[in-house]
Amino acid sequence: MKWRDEIIRALTQLGGEAALDEIYTKVKGNTDKEIPTTFRAVIRNALEVNSSDSENFSDKEDVFYSVHGKGKGVWGIRNFKVTEDNMDTTQDDGGFSEGRQNLKKHLCRERNHELIRVAKERHKVENNGSLPCSICKMTFSGKYGVLGDGFIEAHHIKPVSQMKDGEKTKIEDLIMVCSNCHSMLHRRKPWPTKEQIYSILFNSED
Repeated sequence: MKWRDEIIRALTQLGGEAALDEIYTKVKGNTDKEIPTTFRAVIRNALEVNSSDSENFSDKEDVFYSVHGKGKGVWGIRNFKVTEDNMDTTQDDGGFSEGRQNLKKHLCRERNHELIRVAKERHKVENNGSLPCSICKMTFSGKYGVLGDGFIEAHHIKPVSQMKDGEKTKIEDLIMVCSNCHSMLHRRKPWPTKEQIYSILFNSED
């Protein structure tokens, strides 16, 4: 198995995108290959030659993309499809007030990496290169510095239970929010709107 394929397997297990340190650890745990002394450089090179986001792209297979931009150290698989089996869950998922099956379907939609990547880029352009929460306006880079660069969460406005079979998600169906506002949007049924959360947050009149 090529190192490229080892990375694909690792990223799939990690939910489609991950930081370099996570990729290194996962590949080491998976592979039967002998680990070279230049292992980290080998993995970085395999990512770069298979990504048009890199100056080292081989012009052959465009498999990976730089999630937060060049030099940020977070990589993803292009056109990665999130399924219930490969979905990476997080601590706040259990707090989403939906049945287990609907929760998984909803999270799968919210974690369509390619759609979210495009939506984040549009949000960044609309906000002069920044990624503010659409409700409270906080930016992770402003709060956490370099660690928060490029980070924001995507919320699907329409619940999965209200979607028809085969209905496709559009960029307009997503809003970019911080983790706190995202959790509050899922706090009760029916889901509050971003305007309602804003009203609660800033004690303004409805």
